[in-house]
Amino acid sequence: MSATTDKKLVEGLEHLRLADKCMKTSLFKWKPDLDGAAAEFAKAGTAFKNAKAYDQAIESYVKAAEAQKAMNSPFHSAKSYEQAGLLCKENKAYDQAVDFMELAAYMFQEHGTPDTAALTLEKAAKMVEQTHPSKAIHLYKKACEVAECEDRPMQSGEAIGKAARLLVKENRFDEALECLKKEINFYLEVESYAHVRKVVLGIILIHLHQEDYVAADQFFRTALSYPEFGTSEEAGAVQDLLRAYDDGDDESARSTLSLPIFKYMDNAFAKLARDMKVPGGIVRSKSPEGGTSGSLGTADEEEKYPGGLC
Repeated sequence: MSATTDKKLVEGLEHLRLADKCMKTSLFKWKPDLDGAAAEFAKAGTAFKNAKAYDQAIESYVKAAEAQKAMNSPFHSAKSYEQAGLLCKENKAYDQAVDFMELAAYMFQEHGTPDTAALTLEKAAKMVEQTHPSKAIHLYKKACEVAECEDRPMQSGEAIGKAARLLVKENRFDEALECLKKEINFYLEVESYAHVRKVVLGIILIHLHQEDYVAADQFFRTALSYPEFGTSEEAGAVQDLLRAYDDGDDESARSTLSLPIFKYMDNAFAKLARDMKVPGGIVRSKSPEGGTSGSLGTADEEEKYPGGLC
């Protein structure tokens, strides 16, 4: 242990001693000095954090948060809980980290800063996307609700969109579709039509991934009523994709799905595009004479239709 670390540990312990002194009452001091205690606990948290004594730092920040809450200072309480949560993340104690971040979000709401509350919930969700995706989805949805209550459609759309993309990665497609449709409504409200077009592509890909051409086609027709969509590059690409899918033309579908508009989508959707299967897919290949001939995707189909399809 270095001399600097030792010094910070001693500093942290001294601040804890002073905090405990502030909390004590006596014959001539009837009430604890919450303000002084909160300040000392916060200083102790910082000292322990710098010494990388994370458990002690977390405990100090939580005590600071509780003192600040008791003296009706929700904003400072929220910041202290947030510090505790971030340090729990450093300790890889993700469940505890999320608990403290949710407490911080609640205190930000109580203070009257719901936008910060929503961002805190999103930050918590980001912490656990890889380890606890279901928890992250819940937190993103909660962030959306907080922003929606305060009439912040753009922030709501971003949060519910993050939940939707995680749902796609988890193969929870029906839930993902619900979230994506909400995302579209939020973006329509703020006239963010470029975002709308991207979400439409995602919904179409999910329906086709589920081999539900009818639902994909119906949604495409609905999307044509969205401002600026009907004449967009996205609309043309979707139309080509649906035509190829309906014809069972795997080669045309592959060609469309390899366009940058699909290829550079968010990873969750790009994977759907890459892995797309066209039912009964016919591959158009060059014949020996230089023309084209249709070949079925499987040997069983070739035996079933020895002369090819008419």
